[in-house]
Amino acid sequence: MQKFLDRLQDFFRCNRWKSQVAGKNEGACCQGEPSMENPREILPPPVLEGEMPTYFHVGVLAKLSLLDGYNNGVWRLQTTTRTENDLYLSGFGGGYPLITNACGGMEVLQEMGPYHASLCWLTDQEFLSDVGVQGVAFGGQWISVCKLGAANMADEWQFTGKLKCGFDRNPVKVELEIPIYRQPLFKGYLMLAPAKHFLLGYRTVFDLGVRKFGMHAFCMGFDNQTTEVALKLENFNQLRGSIFQRLGENWAFALKTDLYGNVGQKNFHIGCQYEWEPGSLIKAKITGDARLGFIYQRKLSKGIEVLFNCCFDGKDPLNGDIRLGAAWYFNV
Repeated sequence: MQKFLDRLQDFFRCNRWKSQVAGKNEGACCQGEPSMENPREILPPPVLEGEMPTYFHVGVLAKLSLLDGYNNGVWRLQTTTRTENDLYLSGFGGGYPLITNACGGMEVLQEMGPYHASLCWLTDQEFLSDVGVQGVAFGGQWISVCKLGAANMADEWQFTGKLKCGFDRNPVKVELEIPIYRQPLFKGYLMLAPAKHFLLGYRTVFDLGVRKFGMHAFCMGFDNQTTEVALKLENFNQLRGSIFQRLGENWAFALKTDLYGNVGQKNFHIGCQYEWEPGSLIKAKITGDARLGFIYQRKLSKGIEVLFNCCFDGKDPLNGDIRLGAAWYFNV
């Protein structure tokens, strides 16, 4: 079941959520999408057993500690249900930035051997569908997914399509996003694991409409689940890094900042967390502009989690901008 839940999280909860929230306000963040607090950051789903990490897993422990959950909005609800025929239904709803600014959607996912298909509906009158197949070849795992979309824009339907394909054989992993219809961006990355706990990677984005590269990015990381260090160089003019360090079994410390280029107070994050049992923790952080954030996350049972978040201006706690939110997650 966990395999399906991870796939649902990758296909639906994260990638679908950003298309709605980003249009409402730049401030929402969920796992698997660019953080609107920092649009360059992507919070990926967990790595499945036997798979290599993706480009976005470099520095992921620091990102989860310092970004995940802090901008959930006023309220958020996510559910996942499995039927007797192994048909998975998932849905979400949320309010950002106000309780009345609601958006959401529903998705159905079916996996049949090496094949899978999903269909998603969003409240902004958008439909998304994935049809894919995966298998084993040349000693590694490969996957191919056709991603289709249809959106009602000004009483006119617009359709999009792209192909996502990848190959994973330790110590190499490669993924490509190939535009098919009304998708101008060609994306891809290559990951190498030259030694245990070490990762090297390259990512690129090419705009076919203007025939120009939009990104060249290089990364290197070290992670032994106790200490994590990551560096990323983008377009040869922006360098950012992060550190995550566990202190004993329960405590952890994290630091994330831009080292060169787009250096600013908002891009500096430092925080800590205390996890007394798996899935239950308290987090706190402060940014360079004195923005304070706190999170209480509790795993009530195997399939139920709750999260409460609070952020405010440390320079003026009483009169500054204050955000409070709550989220509930149900996996049945």
